[in-house]
Amino acid sequence: MTTISPTRVSMYDFLYQDTKPMVSLLADAAQLSLPQARLAMDASLQAIISALLAYQQRHQGQTVSKKLFGRHAVKELRQYNSMNFATLNATLYHRHDAADAIFHDSARVIKASDHIAAQIDATTPQVQILLTSLCVIVLRELAILVEYSQLDNDEINKWFALQPQFLSTARFAANQPTPASVALADTNDDKELISPAKNSLEVESEGSSERRLLNAEQLSGIPPPFDSYWHELTAFQPEHYEPVQDMQLATGNYLKVIGRSSENIQQGKHNDLLVFAEMTAITLPHQRWLLQLAKISEIYLQRNRLRITSEPASPPKPPLVSLGLIGGNNDNTPTTTSEKPIEYEASIPLWKNPVILIIILVIGLLGGLATLKYYKQKSDSIRLAKEQLLEQKPSAEERQQQDVAIVMVDEDEPNDEKAEKTK
Repeated sequence: MTTISPTRVSMYDFLYQDTKPMVSLLADAAQLSLPQARLAMDASLQAIISALLAYQQRHQGQTVSKKLFGRHAVKELRQYNSMNFATLNATLYHRHDAADAIFHDSARVIKASDHIAAQIDATTPQVQILLTSLCVIVLRELAILVEYSQLDNDEINKWFALQPQFLSTARFAANQPTPASVALADTNDDKELISPAKNSLEVESEGSSERRLLNAEQLSGIPPPFDSYWHELTAFQPEHYEPVQDMQLATGNYLKVIGRSSENIQQGKHNDLLVFAEMTAITLPHQRWLLQLAKISEIYLQRNRLRITSEPASPPKPPLVSLGLIGGNNDNTPTTTSEKPIEYEASIPLWKNPVILIIILVIGLLGGLATLKYYKQKSDSIRLAKEQLLEQKPSAEERQQQDVAIVMVDEDEPNDEKAEKTK
């Protein structure tokens, strides 16, 4: 069984990792220092994501797909496959329209820029350049992710509905170090008094689950806590999604249903199944479209598409995810009778479906009858045509009588002329 981090379906985490290579480019465009640009990008991403969630809450996924992800600016920017000055010029050209569409009002863009500028000790126009430029980049990246994952409007709505839990305070509180761990790290003089076995047990109990679920790269890439001020600015009302059942229990039931229990994994079978790892304050359904989205997001981040470089010779191909990895070709073969999963009836092939066979047979019979009728009508028409021709032709005796009559008329004419001359 292969686990994947739930943060792979988080817009905030995805964009935080994805836009890291753009810090120097946006800092140069907005005339900010690198630390200022990094802080401004973090706050701008929070403002943009909150505005996107508010937009979806008002208009739903179909409008998000058409009005935001399908904008002309996004289509034009998607022609570029790397970040450079040409891409930045296109971004700067469309930044105002994209920002006004996301925030629904230019006054909110200015207000958000003022708030960020006060935090990083910069001017409002400088932050506004970075914020509006980042709006175009965010729309482009999310549009690519939606297209690669083949999400429909309903799945887009479900994806947006999962985002508030990734922005909650409980999620980020779980990643902060506890006072006990800090005190343990500071008291180096007491290490000799603690036995090696006890020390290893304490360290394992503190962070064993985190080490199993997140690697070092993911731990270093955790975004800063989300500021709830942006929900107030964008008028987004986060809904509280309480988990229906325990995540571990849900994962176990999911594996049993598809015939891939822990016994199968221990025997070395079905170890390629992709499932979401456990994460504090995060609950995700084990659905194929969501797992596919998570895997494609991970592949996309590995490609580092927003790095500053020249345009590649050929555009990259969309990432492909094996259906076996997300449970697409499940085999419901249990190892023991006690672990027997729920059995579902296999779909009948078309060539074995009796309804399809009856329809094909009826169509064949009707086609045969139509062919016979056609040839019969054709033969009848030929026979009638021959009879009509025979009726129209005169007989041999009639032809001879006509010839004799003509000859007799020809012979009488000279005799009449001679009689007239004798007179």
